[in-house]
Amino acid sequence: MSKTAAPPQPITGASTAIRPIETVSLVPEVHTRLQKYIVDNALQPGDRLPSEAWLASQMGVGRPLMREALRGLEAVGLIETRKGVGRFVRAFAVESYLGHFTADFLVQSFSEKDLAETRCLLEIASVSGAVEQLTDEDCELILAFLADMRASFEQGVTDTDADLGMHRVIMSRADNTIIAALLDAVYSLTIAGGARLQRSEERGLQDLQEHEAIAAAAIRRDGAAARDALIIHFETTSSRLGFRPLWRNVYGKERS
Repeated sequence: MSKTAAPPQPITGASTAIRPIETVSLVPEVHTRLQKYIVDNALQPGDRLPSEAWLASQMGVGRPLMREALRGLEAVGLIETRKGVGRFVRAFAVESYLGHFTADFLVQSFSEKDLAETRCLLEIASVSGAVEQLTDEDCELILAFLADMRASFEQGVTDTDADLGMHRVIMSRADNTIIAALLDAVYSLTIAGGARLQRSEERGLQDLQEHEAIAAAAIRRDGAAARDALIIHFETTSSRLGFRPLWRNVYGKERS
């Protein structure tokens, strides 16, 4: 009778562990395909988009992912949602869709530090008004992303997609559509570029706790508390990436 070979054991004293495979967000690709669908079908301002379920089925992705991508287009003013009716192309020429997505490539030469510093300043300036505009559906998405971050932390991995997804939902409600558009481009570039901070367990716990504070303030629609929680989180970011927290000149916040 043949014996089944025992599985190989880890090499004693090995200095390098095998890192888990990190998922890559499909949101930028869905953005591109939605843009192409609008252009190829010559949709005009006021034309109705197919349902979220149909679009998700056609692209072979889940509805939560499709919903996030559609929110990104809404944040930059390319589509609009009419409650109880559906999503519609906004009053922009077809060329503006191409212009928006092509513009993303203009900032690909920026460093991770530049993108992070710009993102911090824009989010801090806009978060108070944004959280006051959050819908119940937005709050459910924020809690879902937070749950994904908790699950990833317990598995010892970093979920940048969920991290930025939470920020993306909040900032999609920013009053200034130019700021919303800039932030959406920064989020897409950060995810597409595969930027990953190497985090220890201690750092991972700190990030999770800081996002829990942001989420708690956001779902209460407490603008002042959300801004304070965001500043605390971005103080951590500036310390890690090595840039000067310019918001202190305006808000005077500094970690003790």
